Amino acid sequence: MSYRPHTTCRICGSTNLIPVFDLGLQPLANNFVKPCEPRQGHYPLKVLFCTKCTLSQLSVVVDPQILYRDYKYVTSVSQTMREHFGRLIAMFKEEKAFEKGVLEIGSNDGAFLRELSPCTVYPVIGIDPAENLAASNCILGMFNRETAWKALEIFAGYPSLIIARHCVAHMDDLKGFVDALTVVGGPNTLIAIEIPYMRDTLNRVEFDQVYHEHLNFISLHSLEHLLHGSPFHIDRVIHYALHGGTVLILLRHGGSQIEPTISEYVREDKTTLEDWRVFSIKAENKIEEMLSAVCSRVGDSSVWGFGASAKASVWIQACGFTDREIYFVTDNSPLKPGCRMPGTDIPVVAQDELLKCQPDYCVLFCWNFRQEVLESQELWRSRGGKFIIPTSTGVEIV
Repeated sequence: MSYRPHTTCRICGSTNLIPVFDLGLQPLANNFVKPCEPRQGHYPLKVLFCTKCTLSQLSVVVDPQILYRDYKYVTSVSQTMREHFGRLIAMFKEEKAFEKGVLEIGSNDGAFLRELSPCTVYPVIGIDPAENLAASNCILGMFNRETAWKALEIFAGYPSLIIARHCVAHMDDLKGFVDALTVVGGPNTLIAIEIPYMRDTLNRVEFDQVYHEHLNFISLHSLEHLLHGSPFHIDRVIHYALHGGTVLILLRHGGSQIEPTISEYVREDKTTLEDWRVFSIKAENKIEEMLSAVCSRVGDSSVWGFGASAKASVWIQACGFTDREIYFVTDNSPLKPGCRMPGTDIPVVAQDELLKCQPDYCVLFCWNFRQEVLESQELWRSRGGKFIIPTSTGVEIV
């Protein structure tokens, strides 16, 4: 079977999982294929909430071989991301985290590994399951005890830094993740986990973060539950505006004293059923506003999409858009132009087609890079092009 139902909480084992948000049947958000290639089909996309530990999690688990064998998502190399990489590296240097080897979990195509390599004379390696993307200094596979042991052998000891950027949400076995960290993370290893900040996700109604790769929506409160009984504790929490709200959580061995600032973050980031109820209502309103904004312009104007991301796929499916409403979606990835948006006949084209064809409107699906896109597309905008941008309260025309 290509997917299986999920009925038991990954952190606490509770079976009292309550449905809180449902996007119906959706295609895999990164299943970009050419017109002649087969598609992977549609799967339920529903969020369940654990009332015991507050972990939010999808109701089904799609076979990882289907999700990641030919993965079309690559780490962004935008100016926004380069600046973020620079901030992270500066902070890791302050923490003296480059004194031994560096391991990145979920290294994708190795973009961050390439930034990290000049920072140390010791090995810099990644672990990732995407066969078509894995860099040469990457262990192919999911992060577990087996791949952790392989990394340990390469380092011939514990690394000084382990990084897991936006990949913990993809993990079916969260306890196994912590268990594997105990294998490769030594007493002096700094562990840096980057995840969406659930408080921002809910308050800003970022429902396009919900797709099949994102099995978990981890709050700091639920993370504390996950770490209970492990040798790790939360040492620092750093909040970034990246991707609509991100937290970098630094873990270290030993210690149990919780800093007041960390306690405040954990208290603020305790998700409730009411949070999800409000989120669901506001998400429906945002979808209706986007439908109105696009459909009211179809016929008199041409509407495209900007950024063939997973977010774009979720928006298009939620609104039921076809190539009659959105003619094309542009993207600067080398892997996606020539493909169709998942579950639709909307073609993906190279980003420079926007200036060549000069559509009237463009839905900014990659709203998390808003300022950078507005600046880079100034020429298209000066010729009359306008962006339709999802916001925390609805839709904005710029």
